Amino acid sequence: MPTALSTGARWYVVQARHLSEQRAVHELENQGFETFLPCYLRRRRHARKVTVAPAPLFPGYLFVRLDPARQRWRSINGTFGVARLVAGESGPLPIADAVVEGLRARRDGQGYIALSQRPDFAPGQMVRIRSGSFAETLGLFEGFRDRDRIAVLLDLLGGKVRVLLDEDMVEKAA
Repeated sequence: MPTALSTGARWYVVQARHLSEQRAVHELENQGFETFLPCYLRRRRHARKVTVAPAPLFPGYLFVRLDPARQRWRSINGTFGVARLVAGESGPLPIADAVVEGLRARRDGQGYIALSQRPDFAPGQMVRIRSGSFAETLGLFEGFRDRDRIAVLLDLLGGKVRVLLDEDMVEKAA
């Protein structure tokens, strides 16, 4: 994978086209961008059979590391598999490096994010995020997703935002 050596390089979020995360990663890396697509092993049940297959941790999204002052970031929007680079009026919106580095640190030997056992939460219950970039933030438990992740509603950017998190990152609020 290419690496961004510039000190101005930060991580940004890319929204991929439907079911095109892998294609977007491939095309972005061909352009010289460093990418990260966190995946986990998802269990599927069908016809009394359980299969395990890799799946994106954040379906429809991946991360790209770039320096907007030195790299042609607008080309990302025209890349096959990419819907758009998440940006505001002034350009791409960076995320905390700790978010991506934390996800990378949680990978197992095969490169997948290991997810834990299901907690006992009720819909609408107040929960506290105990680790990651939203650490110590309170939110409302919305429901379980993909058997290994949960959806939490956070008050961000003037509205409710759904965030999918590993179950071990969330605890009941006191």
